[in-house]
Amino acid sequence: MTEHIATLHSGAPFELLDCGVISGVTYHHLLQAGLEVDYTGIDIGEAAIADCRERHPEARWRQMSVTDLAFSDNSFDVVNCRHLLECLPYYETAVREMFRVARRTVVICMFQVREPEALLRRETANGYIWFNRYAPGPFEALLHSLSESVEIVDVPFDHRPNRVYFCTKRSA
Repeated sequence: MTEHIATLHSGAPFELLDCGVISGVTYHHLLQAGLEVDYTGIDIGEAAIADCRERHPEARWRQMSVTDLAFSDNSFDVVNCRHLLECLPYYETAVREMFRVARRTVVICMFQVREPEALLRRETANGYIWFNRYAPGPFEALLHSLSESVEIVDVPFDHRPNRVYFCTKRSA
């Protein structure tokens, strides 16, 4: 993901929204690549945001849901979402929100895009989490409906494949 973004924005500053920051790993990789990024990271988890603020106080960190982004239309050059959609009870609203706030590029990385589709809700000590597997057909159809182009790259990682979608937003 970082390499692809670097080819698009090499030597030029750009604004990136990172949805689902985990521990700020994407921001860390962007800095290591030497990219001039005006970075905003969001996560629904208060602890994740607090941890990221402590590690990287120079970036912007906001607690919010990807299904209700508190940003204006076309606010970011790039919107990135890594391993978040599988944790939602549905992906459509989140995907539409990411495209709404993107000026040109939406990057989505998922490890649970394959047949058969399975919507799984797992109970935890703190309530429940979703761990969904989405069928590629409907998911990719949504991306194509919002994009001028969609490049799909399968990246092996650890014990499961990652599928990365590089989407160029459809012009208004």
